[in-house]
Amino acid sequence: MGNQIELIKKLYAKSRVYTIPKEPKEGMEQVQLTITALSLEDLSVLNMSEDLPMSELAKNAKILFARSLQIKEEEAAQISVEFMEELLGAVMETNNFDEKDMKKTGIKDFIEKKREQIAEAEKKEVKQN
Repeated sequence: MGNQIELIKKLYAKSRVYTIPKEPKEGMEQVQLTITALSLEDLSVLNMSEDLPMSELAKNAKILFARSLQIKEEEAAQISVEFMEELLGAVMETNNFDEKDMKKTGIKDFIEKKREQIAEAEKKEVKQN
């Protein structure tokens, strides 16, 4: 029985280290982050239905990043949209998620909508100045 437990432990969720941003950008520091694979318990807290309101999508993103980075949801909420896409790619790779899996969470759509909102706000700001 003891040997069985040791074998099962080899099947546990694994972590990987990623550099974010992947490519160096002027004036931006690269950091190495450990992305932890999600357990079944972690996945159960994500609302996995399409066409969620933005508030639910934001909640899913916070949960996904918090569990993957092993930080509090409040800390995950502070992550810049600028880095979310790369982080999401790292989370997808670590968990062997495909595009279909991520579509169910709505997080990719959430990131895209936030980018659009930021771009629109920046355009308005430029016009006002």
